[in-house]
Amino acid sequence: MTRRILAAVGVALLLVTAGCAGSFAPTTDASAQPQQQNQQAQNQQSQSQQAQNQQTQTQTQQAGEGGKTISVSSAGQAEAEPNQAVLRVAVLARGDDANAVREQLAENATQMREALRNASISDDQIRTVRYAIDQEYRRDDGEREPAGFRGIHAFEITISDVDRAGAVIDVAVSNGASQVDSVELTLSDERRREVRADALRNAMENARADADVVAESANLTVVGVRTASTGDVSFSPVRAEALSADAGGGGQTSIESGPVTVSAQVSVTYNATG
Repeated sequence: MTRRILAAVGVALLLVTAGCAGSFAPTTDASAQPQQQNQQAQNQQSQSQQAQNQQTQTQTQQAGEGGKTISVSSAGQAEAEPNQAVLRVAVLARGDDANAVREQLAENATQMREALRNASISDDQIRTVRYAIDQEYRRDDGEREPAGFRGIHAFEITISDVDRAGAVIDVAVSNGASQVDSVELTLSDERRREVRADALRNAMENARADADVVAESANLTVVGVRTASTGDVSFSPVRAEALSADAGGGGQTSIESGPVTVSAQVSVTYNATG
């Protein structure tokens, strides 16, 4: 009887011990599992937020890049009265000896420059644009034979009073110049910049007018400039080419003036809605 009781007690102790040992592991797992789940949830939420931010950024870029535009190219012009004259004259000489030709060029050029100084044309308004002494040839029975030397000393004279252009030419021709190559009535650098700006403004006005017409035809509205660039800018001075030194039979030289035209081109891309 006593052995049965002891055996029963032993079995009961084993069951209790087994139950206690089995209860340790579940207790530890139950406390760690919520922390892991919270961490995973936070990671998933962060990843979701990043993906949402990237998607929003992509949509914003697409919206900015996908806007409607109208691109046009246009030209504009502006005119102004010339305030500068550029005269090109030359001293010529011929002879059998190159040294004699050189001396004749020097003598005539000195005489011309002195006369221009007396006409209130300073030395810094006169510059040499060409100087040459060349051997000339002629054909004799099919043979090329030397025929002396020809010399040229060409000058460019710049004056700010265009009304004096004819008078300055007369002074040069009467004092050693043998040839008038060209007369150009143009604009000074400062005045040219001002007129160029006016031409660009006119080109931009024309570009906007063209864009409005295109937008109206496409049921759009121009809302602003996206990009703009300038193209060629050209100047059209008044020219009188290759005037003869003895033109007019000894009378005074008269140069007819006219407006200088400046042309400009622009290319503009406008933003549009509609």
